[in-house]
Amino acid sequence: MKKKPELLAPAGSMESVYAAVRCGADGVYAGGKRFSARANAVNFSDEELKTAADYCHLCGVKFYIAMNTVIFDSEMPDLINFALYCAQIGVDGIILQDPGAAAVIRSLIPGMPLHASTQMTIHTKEGARAAAEMGFCRVVPARELTLSQIEQVAASGLETEVFVHGAQCMCLSGQCYMSAAIGTRSANRGQCAQCCRLPFSAEKREERCALSLKDMSLLEFTDALAAAGADSFKIEGRMKRPEYVAAAVTAFRKAIDGNIPTDEEKSDLRSVFSRSGFTDGYLTGKRGSEMFGFRRKEDVTAAKDALPKLRGLYENERKSGILDMEMLIESDKPAVLKFSCGDISGEVTGSIPEKALSRPLTADDVKKQLSKLGGTRYECNKIRTVIGEGLTLPAKELNRMRREAAALADSLTIKKNTPVYSICSPPPMPGHCAGAGISFRLLSDSAENVLSLTDRAELLLLPLRVCEGLTDCAVINKTAVMLPCIVTDEERLISRLKALRERGFVHFVCGNFTHLGVLRKLGNIIIHGGQGLNITNSYSIAELARLGFADCTVSFELRAAQTGALHLTLPAGIRAYGRLPLMTVLNCPVRAQKGCKDCTGHIIDRMGKEFPVRCEEGYARIYNCDILETSDILDKFGDISFAVIDVSGLDTVQADRVLTRYERREKPSGNFTRGLYRRGVDKS
Repeated sequence: MKKKPELLAPAGSMESVYAAVRCGADGVYAGGKRFSARANAVNFSDEELKTAADYCHLCGVKFYIAMNTVIFDSEMPDLINFALYCAQIGVDGIILQDPGAAAVIRSLIPGMPLHASTQMTIHTKEGARAAAEMGFCRVVPARELTLSQIEQVAASGLETEVFVHGAQCMCLSGQCYMSAAIGTRSANRGQCAQCCRLPFSAEKREERCALSLKDMSLLEFTDALAAAGADSFKIEGRMKRPEYVAAAVTAFRKAIDGNIPTDEEKSDLRSVFSRSGFTDGYLTGKRGSEMFGFRRKEDVTAAKDALPKLRGLYENERKSGILDMEMLIESDKPAVLKFSCGDISGEVTGSIPEKALSRPLTADDVKKQLSKLGGTRYECNKIRTVIGEGLTLPAKELNRMRREAAALADSLTIKKNTPVYSICSPPPMPGHCAGAGISFRLLSDSAENVLSLTDRAELLLLPLRVCEGLTDCAVINKTAVMLPCIVTDEERLISRLKALRERGFVHFVCGNFTHLGVLRKLGNIIIHGGQGLNITNSYSIAELARLGFADCTVSFELRAAQTGALHLTLPAGIRAYGRLPLMTVLNCPVRAQKGCKDCTGHIIDRMGKEFPVRCEEGYARIYNCDILETSDILDKFGDISFAVIDVSGLDTVQADRVLTRYERREKPSGNFTRGLYRRGVDKS
């Protein structure tokens, strides 16, 4: 019989930990004050993390730490110290996004289970296998997957953790830069300002929340997900209140255990938090306007009525241990209380009994005191007594021994359930290879505007569909194939890529870690690390070198000075010109509102700014309203080796002018943005 999936609950506070455990969670995940992708949650101090870990282990529940943000070089010593503390308190695993952080922790704490966050954009079987190559034992795939796609990921052999309830982001996780671009609050740094919940529309005259999806709930699909191979059912919500955790855990615990949640429990789940109700997300392959929703006044009002009842679900300790006890009271010897609970056992020593002046102690007296376990997690099973003739012990002494026995049982249980890790020396800062000057790579959504510029570009970066139409060998030799960001049919994609390889293409862009798994199926190719890898530190660059990358484009969320300070074990470049991609979405907001026939090609925010929307292979990308320009500040980026110039949408003459300006380092004119290269993102 297949093991039941783990029920994994979020916790943003200690009260949420109690709610999760007492309502039946098998695991709890939380974040500390640092490196959490929910930096705006209350989160836990180091001392609170220790308390939470001990409580979970006392109750036989796993405790995981989310350290799922990208890391800056300046933060790596702090990350190492925090990881060591997590090992010290015995967490059961660490959830990570940053490849450099994963490499460091893998080296530092070899036995620590590493879980690949959904922020790593892994959503196929081969993508999961690439995660295994990086030392991960569990993968949290993208929330955009259908049931059959989840089944394929689970077939990778890695543990598969699937989101089953909570907020559904509009953008593919790990690929959202809207909050950073608009207000310097990076989603990849845990600072998302939730710009997507603000009004956006495909038309100026309509007020809509065109980027806001309903919350997801897969309560009706627990059996199907378990059959598909999901090992862990994950509830989103570290920023939500304990009553939300209690409602979600209660409903999913019943469903996993084969019991149908009542209509009242389903109503409680919706009442405590929803956005115009729930959606089953992408699980059934449906998309469209019915997935969109926002937080209404009636949604907020409904929560007020549900909260008192939901608090009652976790007010009292859940009985999770059965104690057998034996009390030995003999003349002239200290009393001894022996106990066992499952596979742990111990004993507590009491005082020497006295001769009874009136009524001696009876077995019923002992059992009455020892069975008072109301405030603990234990229930009493068997109590055996051996009492010498004419002896007595005060009731307060029996109570003390009972309390000490329960406390000792607690500490032994915690010790048994707490992993112990060996610690190694942290890896040194990677070395540095100086660049030999800046070359230019031209990125375009078509070939026509860049073919005449081939001789002046180090590489052309063109989409797979465009590359399939190229025939000129000289162009093919200088073209890097860009894969679709969202891979919906992995086998077909691999077949298409192999066909290009046979035609002479050797350069391929790895835009996320799913791509790495796909590209591993090809032979004798050159892998270029793309923007979507979110490279922000020297250790990540070194990890890409270990994985066989030829070079990489670093994150445009770094300030120019941060890029310049990186230790480059690989040639590295920047995104230097063009509209930055802010969101990668499977449910096109324009199509949902207008339909493809009346596509406006953009969405408009409440300030009237237009954000272009371009359809690609089965998905869409939303681009910044302003054009990035760096032609006159390339010397601010240190030893970078190349600059990526996105000329999509320009004609040949315009593309030539842009490239010429960059070659000459001329200052741009008109309206433009420096992106985050000067402002950076919020570090708090």
